[in-house]
Amino acid sequence: MDELVKQFVERVNALKHLLPILPEEALYVCFQCEEEEMIFCLSKQGMYRTSEVDEQKAVTVCGTKEALKSLFYGELKLQQQLRLKEIAVFGSFRHILLLESLFHLAKPYRHAS
Repeated sequence: MDELVKQFVERVNALKHLLPILPEEALYVCFQCEEEEMIFCLSKQGMYRTSEVDEQKAVTVCGTKEALKSLFYGELKLQQQLRLKEIAVFGSFRHILLLESLFHLAKPYRHAS
């Protein structure tokens, strides 16, 4: 899971068109997969790994490694996986929508050959 999240973070930080939708104040995003947990801070300054969390400004995404892989690669949208009960997301509705937008806008595109 570490490599999947690392690639997603690199894309979010590299795509300058995402800057307008990033929050001014830090939003904490926690990814939980089986026994792994990774916490990131997301703001206009970018996305980076952290160990501290403000529960009032946090979104937690829980799922299997395969479900998270599908989410990071853009194969299934966040709402689709929620309906299929492949993942669980905890946080405010506004923060969940922001996260869903980031997954969609930062998904890797495959070029047609």
